[in-house]
Amino acid sequence: MIKPIFVLSLTAVALISGCQSDSKSEEKVEFTHIHGLGFTADGEQAYIPAHDGLRVFENGAWNNVENGEGELHDFMGFTMTSEGFYSSGHPNMQSDYENPFGLVKSTDGGETLELLNLEGEVDFHVMSASYNTNAIYVMNPEPNSGMNELGLHRTLDEGQEWKSLDMNGVEGSVIAIAAHPDQEDIVAVSTEYGAFLSEDAGDTFEQVTSDTPVPALTFAHTGEMLLAKGTEDRSQLKMINLSGAEQEIPTPALEEEDAISYLAQNPQAEDTFMFTTFERDIFYTENGGETWEKQAEKGIES
Repeated sequence: MIKPIFVLSLTAVALISGCQSDSKSEEKVEFTHIHGLGFTADGEQAYIPAHDGLRVFENGAWNNVENGEGELHDFMGFTMTSEGFYSSGHPNMQSDYENPFGLVKSTDGGETLELLNLEGEVDFHVMSASYNTNAIYVMNPEPNSGMNELGLHRTLDEGQEWKSLDMNGVEGSVIAIAAHPDQEDIVAVSTEYGAFLSEDAGDTFEQVTSDTPVPALTFAHTGEMLLAKGTEDRSQLKMINLSGAEQEIPTPALEEEDAISYLAQNPQAEDTFMFTTFERDIFYTENGGETWEKQAEKGIES
């Protein structure tokens, strides 16, 4: 798991309905790890992958999600789209899947998985899929049958063919990737030195923030970059449009040495956001950050 850089060495559909219990358990939902975050296209649910399966937020409450076979997988590189989600990671040890997953897809909230490519070969920890286009960007950690080189790659056919990208202009180690929701050639990455934007599918980048780590990065459904800038005493949540204009979103106070790890905007409500932290706190707002609800503290549902 990525850690904040000051502690850190740093690293959203047609309807999806996960298979949930009919009533909420009296026990609080636990988030053993947090490996991503995203809203479904109808805006009714938010999903978080943990070390042991998925968690879903619906009607103001969290529930554990069990798939049709009762297998709780360790999803990494989890990224929501308008049709479901893409992910990598590790299958449940009792399943018949090869480890690691390579690239997988689900259109039913994780109840079933479609194996796309590279099963048993690679685990993508840093990945982003465009919400409404076919573009998927990954940081490849090791050579495999689909990619000879390390670094940033893109596929437009769900992993059948991959293109290596030059990444000219990026300084530092990539912590997060964000694919534009509607334009397949626009992608952003973040490092310990800031955030960088490309409009030519990742070959060249321009730096849009500097001097401060950006541990969390995504695109809002309205097209702006949504990012968290980490400092030694606070995290800042910023919306930055493609021309560079910035807007700060008020954020709640975080614990010392904690930072925002994942961000998501509800596609049906532009003032509704959720974010997670490295210490596994979860915060939620429906009014653009004027007030925040704490949904989990240190990995335990509030």
